[in-house]
This record gives sequence, C-alpha cells and structure tokens, in this order.
Amino acid sequence: MTRVQFYIMRQIAVATLYIAVTLTVVVWLTQSTRFFKLILNRGLSLDVFLELTALLVPSFLLITLPIALFLATVFVLTKMLNDRELVVMRSAGLSDLDLAMPVVALGFAGVTVCYFISLYLLPASFKQFRDLQDDVRNNFSVRLIQEGAFTNFGEKLTIYVRERVGDEVRGILVQDNRDTSRTVTMMAERGTVTFSETGPRVLMGRGNRQERDRATGRIATLYFERYSFDFALGKPRKRVYVKPNERFLGELLRPGDNPGDRRNRSKLIAEGHNRLIAPLYALTLPVLALVIMLAGQFNKRGQAVRIAFVLTAAGLCEGAAIGLSNAAAKQNALIPLAYANAVLPAVGGMVLLVRTDWLSAVAGFIERQVSGGAGEKGPAGA
Repeated sequence: MTRVQFYIMRQIAVATLYIAVTLTVVVWLTQSTRFFKLILNRGLSLDVFLELTALLVPSFLLITLPIALFLATVFVLTKMLNDRELVVMRSAGLSDLDLAMPVVALGFAGVTVCYFISLYLLPASFKQFRDLQDDVRNNFSVRLIQEGAFTNFGEKLTIYVRERVGDEVRGILVQDNRDTSRTVTMMAERGTVTFSETGPRVLMGRGNRQERDRATGRIATLYFERYSFDFALGKPRKRVYVKPNERFLGELLRPGDNPGDRRNRSKLIAEGHNRLIAPLYALTLPVLALVIMLAGQFNKRGQAVRIAFVLTAAGLCEGAAIGLSNAAAKQNALIPLAYANAVLPAVGGMVLLVRTDWLSAVAGFIERQVSGGAGEKGPAGA
C-alpha cells in the first residue's frame, strides 16, 4: 500500500471511529431511557444499570458500524474533492481503483468485525442481558423493599419498612392474608433480606407475630428475638423459549423440535440468515459511496447533488434490507433476495471501479444532474 493510500485509509478510519462511537452513544442513550424506571422505582444500582445497558451495545454496533463506514467514506471523499486532493492524486497517476482500495480494505475489516459481533458477541451478550434482566426483576431487595412505602404482593400480602440500609431494613410491618382461615400481622425492629430457593426471605429481629383466627376471632401473639419470614413466591420463572437474538447461528438455521421452535421456524431461519447478511453492508455501503463520489468531474459549485445521490442509494439499499428481512421472516423463499441486495451492489460497484468506461457512463449521468448542463468543471476524470 502506497503512502497516499495509507493517508486515505487513516482519514477514513479515524472518521469511522468517531462516527461509530457517536452513533452508538446516541442509540445507547435513547434505548437506556426505558431502564431509568428501574433506578427510580426499584432502587437499581448504577453499576447494575450500566452493566445491563452495556450488554446491548453489540446489537447497536452491528447497525452503526456499517453506517459509520459509509458516512466516513462520503465525508472524507467530499473533503478531498473540495480540497482538490483527488485532482492531485489522479494527476500523479492513481486510478479510481487505487483510490478505492483503502476503503475496500476497511470495508473487509468492518465485515470481519461485524461477523464476530453477529455470530458470537451478539447472542452471548443478549443471553447475559436476559439473565441479568431476570435477576433484576426477581430480586426482592431491588424490586420490593422501598423505605417509607407500603408494597403489595397481589391483594393478600403487604410489607412496610421505615428505613432501609443496604440489605438491612428497620421498622418492619407485614400483613399476611394469604391463608383463608387466619390473618397474620408481624412487626419487628429490624431485619435482613436473604434469598432462598423459594424466593426472598426476611430474617426479622426483636418483634412480635399476631395471628387472628377468622372463625373464632381469637388472637395469638408470639414475641421473638429472631424470626424468619418466607414470602413463598415460588422459584423464579425459568424461560422455556430461548429468543432468536440469544441463539447462535447453528441453533437458528436448525431449529429444534419443541413447540416454540416449530411455531417460529420461519422466523428463526430468517434470523440466522440475517446474521450472515447484515455484516456484508459494512462493505456494500462504502462501495456505493466510492462509485458515486469518485465518478465524474470535479465541480467548483460543490458536491451537494452527488451527496444526495449517494445518500439516496444507501437509503434505498438499507430500506430494501429492512423490508426483505421482515418479509423473509414470513416467507423464507425471499431469503435469496436479501442476499442479493447485500452482495450485488458491492460486486457491481467493484466492477465499475475496474471498468473505467462503464464508470464514465455512470459519471456522465451524475454530472448532468450535478451541473444541469452548465457550470465550471475541472479536467475530465478529475
């Protein structure tokens, strides 16, 4: 690779990194807002919140990285056109293919990274995310113990605590009406939250337990120094059906025989192929940008129409990808079209970069739209 090509690669790589980080942070912020209620209403700690939302980042990167490569290519090539750098490079004997090779190399690197995310990091992170989310939802100390508030478990169990310090609670009041033959009221000075196989449990200290028989109205009182109260909510629910985003490629392309897999067979197979298709856009989108931005003559009036062309082409490609992905989930026969949408623009773009006569035909069409038949132009091919 020549120094000029390395210069182009460095410019686009830096821009890609900046855009990818920016887009990922923006998406992360918009998606993490739905977890704020876990902090506000359920006392979720900040470190757990950050861990929970960080596990979503691989799914964001699979989308933002190809877009970042595309936008970086458009930005850098536009800057180089406006600064006449491409004119100088072409005058030095570099062909369109020479100028394109750094972008193509970055595109293949992006495809490799996206395949690592798609085939391994995405299902692994989603599985960990679901497990952590279930732990948060089933965690008694996070979900239920709120100081100065009455918390209801359905209609027959209520707990109140005056103060909470970590797993220790003080000033406990429990009203238990789950037994139809009696009602139980418990009060204690302090307690500690623990967990058992059947769910959350409070070990209470220095209090009393009052049991009232509904039939006779008699009240029995028990004073205790230590008392264990088991909420008996049952074991946390286990997820029987594993969602598609938690599965690795082999599990998606070869669904099992259980009822859930049989019912969602088309969706699972389509998701498996989408894992193979999505990374390809890290090459396809930059190649689209290359073909349109490198084609034609330099125009002193700017590159606004050329940029509009490349954004439209990328938008149509991405729109078709989304539409075909949704359609293929219902009808697997459309999966080859999804592959074609991802592969053919890249192959066609590379052919145009090699066949300069064909690229000139594309350039002529673009230039007619850019200049409107008039305007100042540089040398042909510059």
